[in-house]
Amino acid sequence: MQPKDLKFPYRWDERRPLIADGVLFIPDYYGDHQAWKFPAWQEIFQNDCPVVVEYCAGNGAWIAEKARCEPQVNWVAVEWRFDRVRKIWSKMKNFSLQNLFIVCGEAQTFTREYVTTIDAAYINFPDPWPKEKHAKNRLFQEPFIARLAEVIKKDITIVTDDPTYTGQIVREMGIYFKPAFPDPFYITQWPGYGTSYFENLWREKGRTLHYLRYETFCRS
Repeated sequence: MQPKDLKFPYRWDERRPLIADGVLFIPDYYGDHQAWKFPAWQEIFQNDCPVVVEYCAGNGAWIAEKARCEPQVNWVAVEWRFDRVRKIWSKMKNFSLQNLFIVCGEAQTFTREYVTTIDAAYINFPDPWPKEKHAKNRLFQEPFIARLAEVIKKDITIVTDDPTYTGQIVREMGIYFKPAFPDPFYITQWPGYGTSYFENLWREKGRTLHYLRYETFCRS
């Protein structure tokens, strides 16, 4: 299957939440999410295996390989850009990845309106929006992090090449999660972590990657 084989399922004036061919489409500028009930993970995957989400899934190289190598885990790729979703979908189809589900939509909206619980999450190379005037667009802000703390059972792993964004993530994540690594709360090498387009790109440019992992606080 080619990426172009995935068609957008509705016109703008017909937009609504919809699952089609292994993809959940979450429309932009839509305010009636609660009118549609998102199925339980057991219904989507037809099993009770752990559910792990990758936000900012990009072209899907990292998560497709994870799904292929770890069939005992259900993987969810979240990506806002439809051109990238098409590439993830193509990998899912061509590799027959029954344990991969795709979300075409904004990470904050998906987590706030649709997610009730997941076992773990990965966020690989979130856009740092380096200009201060664009800071409001950053993924790591208090409402999103607070919601993650409510729905994640175990841990969350983040990778970024941006040192300024790393500092912000450390400050804000520490309020709701406990760091798995000692001060400065990240490591710069993680053998076997997996590769992606952006990892290869930033390594070729000589940038240092920061791997951060946070665990949930014990809940009573």
